Amino acid sequence: MAQRTDLYSILISYANKNNSPYIAIEPFLSFLDKYAKRMVEEQPEWLKWTQDAAVKFYSELAALAEEGKCELLNDTNEGRIYMPHFYMELLQQYYGNMDSNADMPFPSEESLNIEIPGSQIRPLGAESDLPFYLEEPQEGDLPMIRIGFPDNYGSALILASMIPKRLIESSMLKIRNYLRNHGNKEFALRKLTPQLMGKEGYLRDYLNQILTRPMDCAGSIEEGGEFSYLFWAHFSLLVKGDIKKKKDLLSDDIAAIQAVHIIEALNIYYKSLAVKKRERELALKDLEQHLLKPPYFYTLDQIIKFTSSKGVLLLSQYSKDELEKWLKKETTETQDDKLPKLLIINGEDQERFFIAKNKIPLLCAKLLSEAREKVKSAVSKRWVRIIMEYRKEPAMENDKDFDKLLVKYTAKINPTLTALLDDPKLQLIYDELEQAEGEIPIAARIFNRGEMLPYSSLFILKRKDILEDAKLLLPFWYSTPILAAIIAFFKNLFKKRQQKQEAQQNIDADDEEDEGVHSREGSREILNAAREIEFTMVPSGQSIDSYLDELKTRWSRLISKQARDNLVEDVNSLVRDNLRRTLRVHRHYKITRENLATLASNIVSRTPSLQTLSGKDSLRTYIELYLVKLLETVKF
Repeated sequence: MAQRTDLYSILISYANKNNSPYIAIEPFLSFLDKYAKRMVEEQPEWLKWTQDAAVKFYSELAALAEEGKCELLNDTNEGRIYMPHFYMELLQQYYGNMDSNADMPFPSEESLNIEIPGSQIRPLGAESDLPFYLEEPQEGDLPMIRIGFPDNYGSALILASMIPKRLIESSMLKIRNYLRNHGNKEFALRKLTPQLMGKEGYLRDYLNQILTRPMDCAGSIEEGGEFSYLFWAHFSLLVKGDIKKKKDLLSDDIAAIQAVHIIEALNIYYKSLAVKKRERELALKDLEQHLLKPPYFYTLDQIIKFTSSKGVLLLSQYSKDELEKWLKKETTETQDDKLPKLLIINGEDQERFFIAKNKIPLLCAKLLSEAREKVKSAVSKRWVRIIMEYRKEPAMENDKDFDKLLVKYTAKINPTLTALLDDPKLQLIYDELEQAEGEIPIAARIFNRGEMLPYSSLFILKRKDILEDAKLLLPFWYSTPILAAIIAFFKNLFKKRQQKQEAQQNIDADDEEDEGVHSREGSREILNAAREIEFTMVPSGQSIDSYLDELKTRWSRLISKQARDNLVEDVNSLVRDNLRRTLRVHRHYKITRENLATLASNIVSRTPSLQTLSGKDSLRTYIELYLVKLLETVKF
């Protein structure tokens, strides 16, 4: 077979011949000249090294040094070349022929007749260090590992990148060789049967599998199965005991005992992983069951404090990162175009609640039931105070205003219920669940033909009944129109305008600042509109902040990080100023996707410095989404 004639291949071949990564330049050039002249007749491609070899050598050597394939050392007069991948390629060659080396111990510095610098190798004990290393493998600046075996059974050299896959495969081939070449299968079967009583069939099949499909056995160790774990625990002790009885050890005996030491460590490690995985799965199932229990809505702080039936904190069985990944998966992954199993509802002050989708109708019914008497009592007290002042309000006389009053008191008494009813996903949830027959009880239904029922129907409250009850709590003349009119006439005759205003202020003060509530109603309408726009703009699986960051990278392409940050802050400041000005001038500015898109386009078109930026479409989308974020957080 023709040899490769590139300089790197020749250097590697020369290093392998001398079994050293250090190559003296002058002897190498002399070798290259003689070898090329001898080979050129058989392989014409060697012709280039027969003329001006030294010039070509130094020219190509510089390129190899830049690529990190070799280093030029000046520690001698003639100069030397160091091949940093020499040892690594030796090991790659060994582990690339694992079958042919199955009857030999693992490669070591002694068997390879090399001495690796301490700066390039990391020592590990097979029993003490290897299991811990497997939990946090590190390649980094120490690409080679030396695994030391107890009882003077030598050591094993291996690349960090080969752990654990190549390590376990090579060990399995050495075990197969132990069973096959010494006829130890029946011996092992006889010795292990008492240890694995009742599993004789599995034992025989597993021993046959080692002989025929050893790599499948490696996979069973990685899975951490119960039988696999028990087999290797007992088999390792059997092999070590059998070999230690021998006086003169052959190379395949040492290979076998090295292999079982490695498999023993790997077996313990993977079993530990399997146990932790099982505990984590059970803990996440407990978490899922917690979310299906009353009160059905939970904050992240509450979820973190969930415990098992034995009082063990679930967070001790999975990490915070694993919890966040699970919550993200459950709140974003969809199937068959259905909403995720777990939904997020934003409550008061941007507090986030996690709610199981199939529990939302039950939660709505529960919250409505809990709030009904409180809302009814608040409206009744309000009307008693108003009647005692011989006044009326529109909510007493028509159902539309009555419903608005119920909305206001619901927001004060139970903001979580209001947030739930205002969420634009609620109707989608009901539509999806109603497709399953009998999924939503009649008592929990809040929609009729795609429209939410009025609050008076949700609470089963009648305006006239509350008004009559309020009047019954007062002396009879408040309910007699003629007497009430006469008393009101004389009372108001001597009352000044300022006193009327003070009376109204007292009523509003007793009612916990009605004007503030109305202001909050307006704020809530803006907040709800902004959330609906966010729902349509932000791609599935992303948050508003992550999408803003993605858009930001599309239009702020300055090289300097500081310059980019300054540009983004200038744009944000410009957007905030424009939003404040718009809301101040237009007190009843309607929040729609179209209006925000127009405002974003105006900001870009009227700002000359923004006209020079690339990615204007992304910039306009960014400004529009940033406006949405401001509307969700600003206090009006």
